[in-house]
Amino acid sequence: MQRSRLSLSAALLAAAGALPTGAAALCSTPPTAVEQSAKKGSYVTSEDLTALWDFGDGGSSPANASHIALSPDGKQIALQMRMADAATNSYCLRLLVVDRNGAHAPIVADEGGEFIKATFSNRRLQAFPIGLPMPLTPRWSPSGRLLAYVRRDKGQTRLWLARADGSKAFPLTNGDLPIVDLQWAADGQSVLLETDSARVEADREIEAEGLHGFRYDYRIWQAARALPFPGTALGYTYVRIDITTGNASMAEKGEAAPAFKPLAILAPKGATNVSTSDSRNAVAWTSPERDNEIRSPVRLHVKIGERTISCKSQVCSGELLGSWWSKDDHVLFMRTEGPAERSRLALYRWKAGSGDPVRLFITEHLLFGCQAGGDELLCGYESSLEPRRLVGLSVTDGRLRGIYEPNPTFAAHKFGPTHRMIWQFSGGEAFGDLTLPPDYRPGRKLPLVIVQYISRGFLRGGTGDEYPILPLAAQGFAVLSFQRPADYASHFPAADWSAFSRNNVKGWADRRHVLAALEAAISKLVAQGIVDPDRIGISGLSDGASTVQFALMNSTRFRAAAVSSCCEDVSNYDSVSEEYYLDLVRWGYPPRGIDGRQFWQDYAMLDNPGKVTAPLLMQLSDDEFRMALPAYHALEAAGKTVEMYVFPDEHHIKWQPAHRLAIYRRSMEWFKRWLMPAAPAKAASDDPPPGPTSRRPTASSAG
Repeated sequence: MQRSRLSLSAALLAAAGALPTGAAALCSTPPTAVEQSAKKGSYVTSEDLTALWDFGDGGSSPANASHIALSPDGKQIALQMRMADAATNSYCLRLLVVDRNGAHAPIVADEGGEFIKATFSNRRLQAFPIGLPMPLTPRWSPSGRLLAYVRRDKGQTRLWLARADGSKAFPLTNGDLPIVDLQWAADGQSVLLETDSARVEADREIEAEGLHGFRYDYRIWQAARALPFPGTALGYTYVRIDITTGNASMAEKGEAAPAFKPLAILAPKGATNVSTSDSRNAVAWTSPERDNEIRSPVRLHVKIGERTISCKSQVCSGELLGSWWSKDDHVLFMRTEGPAERSRLALYRWKAGSGDPVRLFITEHLLFGCQAGGDELLCGYESSLEPRRLVGLSVTDGRLRGIYEPNPTFAAHKFGPTHRMIWQFSGGEAFGDLTLPPDYRPGRKLPLVIVQYISRGFLRGGTGDEYPILPLAAQGFAVLSFQRPADYASHFPAADWSAFSRNNVKGWADRRHVLAALEAAISKLVAQGIVDPDRIGISGLSDGASTVQFALMNSTRFRAAAVSSCCEDVSNYDSVSEEYYLDLVRWGYPPRGIDGRQFWQDYAMLDNPGKVTAPLLMQLSDDEFRMALPAYHALEAAGKTVEMYVFPDEHHIKWQPAHRLAIYRRSMEWFKRWLMPAAPAKAASDDPPPGPTSRRPTASSAG
């Protein structure tokens, strides 16, 4: 079925018609029991983690995107807050207006709505869902009196307006709009919407194609679903919404696109981390130092008027994460630093063409989503034991000040010793964060759980947030949040990602590299008398799950394991998609028709289940569990202890609060079962969810 762009545009405009003004529905308040328990100095539980307020997108936006909205006068900040509610399997969403200097209490401009999942492009396929929140940065009107934002209710995504004083919030459109982004027009009388209407049209064409059957081709990612995904890069359509009448009109791309990518024309093609001074007379950006290497370090450049200046200092090269401008036209930039690679973040200030940059601030914690705000950067901030909060970082002296703390009672919990570990291994230097029980006594050897694979910021649940670090420590475990070292292939030049991946895959060099780093950390903890070498568990999602798989096949260290995705073996050639298969071949995996047994012998549990000695827990999304079935059945047939749970309507990152709490609890119970066989009775709040408890292999679904 083909529909003209004209008819699609008409449907889009019909969906954008104004609705009557109405009050926003209120969402539930946080459970008071959580706050009260924190005041008593209790240990952190799984429920405490699920009930935290949060903001930002969790990684679904382009690098260095900010979800901190500063008002035109610089005095207020708008944040889209969320709190998971496992009891109702939903989220409390709140549009908050924060006074930058703390003179007034935060204003709730709107409450209510539904969680909106982000999507991403996967190879040539479009609109892949992932369990991260869609970027929801609110936009201030030029007058500073209104906020425009996206909200979904009963499956309908609409443009909303809220008064910044909290007096009213209302939808400006009806129907379901595929809004990607929004910006105010310069006159403040209309809002421009960037919409994914071409993807909606592609979905309709796929639906019509299904009436005659789908031809199996690159568009089908069968691990996730039988329905094809849109298979080409799709452009955006632009709509203008009048804020007085709600009337909609199509906007020309040439008119609207600059509002969404205003910096694109100011820096060279391919530039990253682009920023302009307040006067727009100066622009900063980064670009690769070596054009023929995909993992080349980048260097900072500045253009003032017609003059381009490249920063020659050593600190202006490397992994640079953003650039901003101060009021006095100094360029600011952030970079990762050592001692172990990426273990710290540092902020620098540079007067272009005048000496070397000056370091203002350095931390082993996490700063993210920063945006310039006059004499300071406004950033999200997390430390090991501090959940996400809003801070101001001075661009003159590097002082950090708190602006808004969404979870003020969390600090009242009792925590165990936590510190950053840095260690040497055969491939270089690595780091991670070690957390010990609140009642830890030196000389007592503890069971250890490894959580992976990025460790920066609040120690919540590792990548994917499924293995609750602080609750595990509260139950008597030492927990190492392991930061994966840079790829083995980073040591070699590579002109494209296929060449880079081949260097990783040959002889499983990268997997051996990561395992060597992990085992060196374990050896250090055992030698220090902190960890019992006979009670070590390991967990992971995605690359972390690959580390678990390789470790179970090539190490005797581990007595229990848990994964959130699984498993890599030759069955993936047919169980995932043709797009994935083609990538595997480009990366050096043996193609179909070639005897790959020697290639897989050190990695695939499907071919060598006898090598696996640790009990294995799989808690998988319904998007991905098919990839695990061959290995699961091979382990089961070999008499190994393996359990699988499948969670419906989930993706690579799981998003449903009830599922997250069930996964937390079951993960903790799993490691207690195998690493603490004589553990004392657990707190009622951390009881595992109903399900199989025998040590016989089982498979069921949860959620």
